[in-house]
Amino acid sequence: MRYPRVCNTIAGGCRDSSREHLDVISPLDGSLLTQVPLSGEAEVAQAVAAARAAFPAWAARPILERARVFFHYRALLEQHRDELAAMIHEENGKTLDEARAEVVKAIEVTEFACGLPQWATGEVLEVSAGIECRVDQVPLGVVASITPFNFPCMVPHWTVPIALCLGNTFILKPSEKVPRTAQRTAELLERAGLPPGVFGVVHGGRDAVRALCDHPGVTALSFVGSTPVAKEVYVRGSRALKRVLALGGAKNHLVVLADAEPASTAENVVASVTGCAGQRCMAASVLVAVGPVDPIIARVCSDARRVVPG
Repeated sequence: MRYPRVCNTIAGGCRDSSREHLDVISPLDGSLLTQVPLSGEAEVAQAVAAARAAFPAWAARPILERARVFFHYRALLEQHRDELAAMIHEENGKTLDEARAEVVKAIEVTEFACGLPQWATGEVLEVSAGIECRVDQVPLGVVASITPFNFPCMVPHWTVPIALCLGNTFILKPSEKVPRTAQRTAELLERAGLPPGVFGVVHGGRDAVRALCDHPGVTALSFVGSTPVAKEVYVRGSRALKRVLALGGAKNHLVVLADAEPASTAENVVASVTGCAGQRCMAASVLVAVGPVDPIIARVCSDARRVVPG
């Protein structure tokens, strides 16, 4: 085993699980990278308890103070960009260039979170003499994200920096296939100044997902992954009166018209299909040909034949 066994991050500490552990295999060479705990209801309950305990103090901080943590965190992401890219490359299998681009996207969302103090200001409307309508932006409480294997750094950052900067506490359940990137995220957030318990990581599979959907202490839940699981998460989480955002799989279509430039069109179509090993939302699975475009299709086929798997 190349690296120490991965543990859950709960209350700022490393918590192992007594449950079964799963081997994490690198798709690059089939080597054993580490082992990840298949956590369940008990571990989720511990993480939720820690997040609920940390919530009052974190939510009470001025948003400018919370955003300051993410200025530090953004600098750490930049500083560790190559390290994170190598980690993604090793446990996910995408190329180093693709992994670096993924980290850049995570940095961009973190930058957006740093600007939230200018956006989440609320509103006061003077509707008549002595009467005001007031809109306040307030944190929900403990929120969670269940994220997929294909973007172990970018997809968690769609939610993590924004939810935390707005005063929520957070539990991340990453794919059990790519646990090391999530663990490194927790370490960098701690170094940036995030208090213990504000951000937790619970590793696992179906049991952990269902426990997050069912736990009454989790107020909102986001999911990115396959459509069948997205439907289950949405139904189960909604039944527990959570706010749920569930993003399932997509069938992406590219439309090619007769006036398209053959070389650049073929290059971009092939890049779309093969990028990130085809495991991404932009991996177009259908090419809709409109008009006399046979030469372009021939160019697409020719370019695709030159792609070397691996």
